[in-house]
Amino acid sequence: MRSDPDLAHAAAKGSETAFAELVRRHQARVRGMARRLTGSEAQGDDIAQMTFLAAWQKIATYAGGTFSAWICTICWREFLQWRRRQKMEIEFDETAEIIPFDRSASETETKMDLARALDSLTEAQRVCVVLCVAAGLSHREAAEATGWPLGTVKSHVLRGVAQMRSCLANADVA
Repeated sequence: MRSDPDLAHAAAKGSETAFAELVRRHQARVRGMARRLTGSEAQGDDIAQMTFLAAWQKIATYAGGTFSAWICTICWREFLQWRRRQKMEIEFDETAEIIPFDRSASETETKMDLARALDSLTEAQRVCVVLCVAAGLSHREAAEATGWPLGTVKSHVLRGVAQMRSCLANADVA
């Protein structure tokens, strides 16, 4: 099995097959990260797609190191660009028909609890928790991705995780 740096090197020389393998290996992490940052599956998927498009265009700039950190940094930047483009929030249409999804109540409730816990965080905490806990980046890699000091990232992760635990504990009682 070829390593990520080997695949990235081959992709930089034009190998679409090598890049497709990198996408296959990292798409779940990038998609999950983008969905958590946006709070929306559809918008997260769009950002993930833009991330891989940007990665393909910039693959020659990959200078080694952890490929997942490199691709998550691109995802973070794509999220920031997406957020800047958002000018108006879509208003909720109270007359819209609600279509039930065929999911177990337990799965849906768990996802809702996690989404609510993430929403309870400050934006900086949410970003750091998503990068370090959900996407699996080290604190140092998250600091490099965001441009924030390492201590700041560690603090946001620590406080964010504590806040989420508190929120989830309170959800169990309610």
